[in-house]
Amino acid sequence: MAVQIWKAEKEIVESMRALIKEYHPDLFLIQDEIALVFREKAGRLGGEVVLGKSKKASPMFGVLGDTDWKFIIELAADEWADLTARQRTALLDHHLCACRCEEDGDSGEVKCFIAPPDVSMFFDELDRYGDWRPRPDDSERGPSVVEELFGKSNKGTDDGDDE
Repeated sequence: MAVQIWKAEKEIVESMRALIKEYHPDLFLIQDEIALVFREKAGRLGGEVVLGKSKKASPMFGVLGDTDWKFIIELAADEWADLTARQRTALLDHHLCACRCEEDGDSGEVKCFIAPPDVSMFFDELDRYGDWRPRPDDSERGPSVVEELFGKSNKGTDDGDDE
């Protein structure tokens, strides 16, 4: 049985455009070249449900269609149906965060790529140590987004003894 895939409804595409306008100015000029599609059923990775995927579009799509697609955001329709409006917005924003465009200062060429997430950790690790990873500018760091959402963990507190 073939996997059913379809274009997102206009309302969802408009939500994506609003997120681009507010938070992703580097994507503004290519927003019409981001394909937003749904697949019938979510896949799994390591036993976990995959709500969606962001990927760079193959140049083949531009040859076969009328649009020179830069990115494809594929969402799982069965999981989308169970998300709240806030969760849907966050999922769209998550995938837009992965889509990046930068202008080459020398050539002026715009390069598009998929960026990895800034944070990758396990809930057990987060629970035991909080947001422990150093950041490039830790000197002026306030509470992390993770700490704001989940609070600081009492477990694994730093007692200053690293030996």
